[in-house]
Amino acid sequence: MNKRNIEALSDDSLESVAGGYGGMITASGSFASQTGTSLNLFVSWSAETNAMGQKTLYVTVSTTSYSLYTGSSPNAVELTVNGMTYSATPNAVNYGGSSIATNVLASFSVPNAMGPAYLTAVWHFNGTYSGVPISTITASGIASF
Repeated sequence: MNKRNIEALSDDSLESVAGGYGGMITASGSFASQTGTSLNLFVSWSAETNAMGQKTLYVTVSTTSYSLYTGSSPNAVELTVNGMTYSATPNAVNYGGSSIATNVLASFSVPNAMGPAYLTAVWHFNGTYSGVPISTITASGIASF
């Protein structure tokens, strides 16, 4: 498996890139992991076609959980798109709420994407949540565009 580090985009950067060049969102969707706990990954994606017909895939990997406190471990989030793996250092999460919330870990921009794209997001959590030890959380799905 080939690994490449790419720059993770913030939500503001992702929105400005997605809307900044006259591109047209051609498809979007989401999927989630099922860990058996209240801590899961939520992956949202959209594909944009620019004026030259090139497609860019935008993927945001988030957590859904009740109260969660995590640090930021280098390259702890991986996104595999059609066999090519990208890594990012996730945002730290400091959420103490009593209801389920979504917290963005990392956002990716994959230029010259070909659909359908087979996506797998992995978060190397390496911790315990609600008394359950969890090393990694994985969410997989297909981005059809």
